[in-house]
Amino acid sequence: MTPAEREIIRWGKIVFERHLISGWGGNLSCRLGKNEFLITAQHAPLGFLTPKDLVRVGEDGKPIRGKRHPSSETPMHLAVYRGTETQAIVHVHPPAVLAFSLTRESFLPLSFEEKYTIGNVPIIPQDTPTVTKPEKLVQELKFHPVVILKGHGTVACGKNLQEAFLLTDLLEEAVRCQFYKERGSGVSLPAASVADGHGGDFVTAGTSETSYRLFSEEHMTALVTTANGDSQFRNQGRETGLSTTLTLLLEDTGAAWTVKFVAGEITELAQQRNGEFMISGSEVWWSAVFNNRLDPFFATQQGKLKLQRGELAKLSQWYKPFERAFSLWQTIPIR
Repeated sequence: MTPAEREIIRWGKIVFERHLISGWGGNLSCRLGKNEFLITAQHAPLGFLTPKDLVRVGEDGKPIRGKRHPSSETPMHLAVYRGTETQAIVHVHPPAVLAFSLTRESFLPLSFEEKYTIGNVPIIPQDTPTVTKPEKLVQELKFHPVVILKGHGTVACGKNLQEAFLLTDLLEEAVRCQFYKERGSGVSLPAASVADGHGGDFVTAGTSETSYRLFSEEHMTALVTTANGDSQFRNQGRETGLSTTLTLLLEDTGAAWTVKFVAGEITELAQQRNGEFMISGSEVWWSAVFNNRLDPFFATQQGKLKLQRGELAKLSQWYKPFERAFSLWQTIPIR
């Protein structure tokens, strides 16, 4: 038995014992090399796998040897490998997540730990027994480590099967916590309020038809004006003692802007990189943040944005005003 076979057999048993799958559902895979993959076979019971239930396939999805057919989800797995840098995939059918997905469009966990680890999880449509059109899934997995297929299951990516499993398991527990919260309140939350993660009390800033080039002076000025014009941001900033300087750096061009906060208000914007904290990232990740595809704290925690200077623990003391500021900034169109 090879190490890769041993790992898939191990994690197949664990996802079964954790009730993330039942019967013959679900499939696991891992990358063996540039153009080879190991995946569970069709109708292979994940909780009781043997080496005979695993199929080595090439990039065309065809078995390299043996007579077993690979999982019917092999095209989806291969599409994810082609479109992302993942090394392992766990696709299962967690019951709480499945039930939750039927009436929601996305999921934002309740706890900070879960928000930092899995972020805002997209729920994408799925109306066939297998994933026949994986393009949307692949696109979302570029920005999120785990995605929910509505009424079907989850797909999690990782540097190994353990990471993909932990993301899946954490998501199932996070959704259970949401159910407990709703049950305790005695009222089911409206789908929209759970989907956007703000409980229905979030009021967006006025948006303009004007769009701005990312990190241009006009863009940064619009960010300052929008934040300072919001009473909730200013109040939260005062309450948490938000007084610091933060540099935002666009790695592709070297453009850097430093924003100065004093008692919850932005008092200065300068084209410098001398902030107490400095966060850098490539255009693809900054665009995802400002287009509301990625939470900035989640992106920083996951290394998509890099905290080049300062400590995340200290920055986190101002989580509420910064969360509010980025929520406002995400209403400003960029091009």
